[in-house]
Amino acid sequence: MVDYSKWKAIEISDDEDDTHPNIDTASLFRWRHQARVERMDEFQKNKQQIKEKRVETEKKLKEVSLKAKETDDTAIKDELKKLEIAKKELEDKETELDKQEKTQPWNVDTISKEGWSKTIINKPVPKVDRSELSDEE
Repeated sequence: MVDYSKWKAIEISDDEDDTHPNIDTASLFRWRHQARVERMDEFQKNKQQIKEKRVETEKKLKEVSLKAKETDDTAIKDELKKLEIAKKELEDKETELDKQEKTQPWNVDTISKEGWSKTIINKPVPKVDRSELSDEE
């Protein structure tokens, strides 16, 4: 049996079944598209911020762990524990965002990806100068 459940989660901006006859459909489609693009941008910004924070936290964690190996200071060990907790929280947020990304409805921009692209431009055929030819030729 074929599972059609994945097709239920497609967000199509030009679905005319949802529009009321008194509403300008072009404006509605434009508004939906703009809202979808803004949501996608916000999601990508959030994902990028979390990734940057995680990289920064890992960098600090390495520095503090080197300091902790050199000394027996309890303040450094406390900071190390805090950074490990922060790293764990950021990893959890990142996995949550990955799950959220997988459950988002498909739309025109995310339904397919370009597998390969190839552009071929032919060289122009050289033009023959006919001004020097006689009438017979």
